[in-house]
Amino acid sequence: MNLIKAALLLSAFVALSMAHGTSSESWNSWVDCADVGARAYAKLLRGAIPTLRTLYECIDYEPTHNTESSYLGTLKTLYEFLRRTVYEKQSCLLDPLKGTANVLMPFVDRIDTLNCLA
Repeated sequence: MNLIKAALLLSAFVALSMAHGTSSESWNSWVDCADVGARAYAKLLRGAIPTLRTLYECIDYEPTHNTESSYLGTLKTLYEFLRRTVYEKQSCLLDPLKGTANVLMPFVDRIDTLNCLA
């Protein structure tokens, strides 16, 4: 059902662009840029869990397990994780940040080549 809605929405965009005289070349450029962005996002998502696991092991943090699931408890756990990472073990942040930069570099080059952000 969502696929049908997405197809209808894209069809409406195409119809509106044709009514306003937008060229197919600009649509192709937009689709290429969206494709590069989606691929970069997917690559980051694939690497997020192993990266977070490595960071978690590096800071040696064992959260307290509370029996009741609440937003406040989750927020406190996340805050403590970030606090320990930023204030106590900054060196643990370097590898994940370097890895993220290395993963994004080809996509940034492609976005620059396609002139997506100009």
